[in-house]
Amino acid sequence: MKNILYFTLMATLLGSCSKDTPSLSEPFAVDDVQIIVQKTDVQNVYRFINGKKGQTATAKWDLGNSEKAVGDTVIAKYPFKGDYTIALTVFNGVTAVQKTTKLTLDQDNVSLDPVYNLLTGGASATNGKTWVLDSLVDGHVRLINSSSNTPWNKLARTNKGVYDDEMNFKLNGRECTYINNNTSYVHGGTIDGVTQFRLKELNAVWGVATNPKADGGDLTINYTPKSPVQSWSMEIRNGKHYLKLNDGAFFFFYRGCSNVIEYEITAISENEMTVTHYETIPASRASANWRDVYSLIVKGYKR
Repeated sequence: MKNILYFTLMATLLGSCSKDTPSLSEPFAVDDVQIIVQKTDVQNVYRFINGKKGQTATAKWDLGNSEKAVGDTVIAKYPFKGDYTIALTVFNGVTAVQKTTKLTLDQDNVSLDPVYNLLTGGASATNGKTWVLDSLVDGHVRLINSSSNTPWNKLARTNKGVYDDEMNFKLNGRECTYINNNTSYVHGGTIDGVTQFRLKELNAVWGVATNPKADGGDLTINYTPKSPVQSWSMEIRNGKHYLKLNDGAFFFFYRGCSNVIEYEITAISENEMTVTHYETIPASRASANWRDVYSLIVKGYKR
């Protein structure tokens, strides 16, 4: 008898609790979805909260700064001033619902992400920071695919129009300047039946390339970027920084791209940087996982 009374009491308690506990199976109005925006003690760092916290399935965020996050409460950093759109996607019991909010920041806080300062020297470096290939070490360029790893040894491309190249980056205005002294190095040969594929691609999209001279499977060229001063931007994906070069700039050996020349910043310190370029076209290069790793140092740096 006691057991019967016990189970009856527990069933009654559980039933009463379920009435007060929000259920994912109970739809709510789309307008009930809201984003709560909170400032933190750090400039340009914000907390975003799912207004239906605990009442929706997993909350997914696009933070408007190239980063995504999951959870009812997330933190986002914005090193640069500007307008950002934050999007929250939740399930309201019937369908996926997205709510957005705008965030406008009128000041930079690049201390939130040291990569920007390491790349450029920071806002106080009015002349920017200049990088060159670390040509005095073996493997300063490595050409890699799914089955091979070919390094350039120390000074292996002397007099090929590559070791006198410089890349200058400025934080202010996101300017970069590819200084090549009119000569550059480019992947040559035939790809998918197209002779000098990279040279044609370079000419069509990024600048003026003339006077090609064969150097094994590659080419030395006279090259002028389409803009005298180029620009850069940064995107963060899955915690990795991707540096995008525009207007005809590239890191010293043109290996091909699609609609943007992009490099993963694999490592960076005050005087050294490693970047990786993943080839995206043609499909045969992408499927073979062709990637090119460049070891760079600040101009004038000596170990």
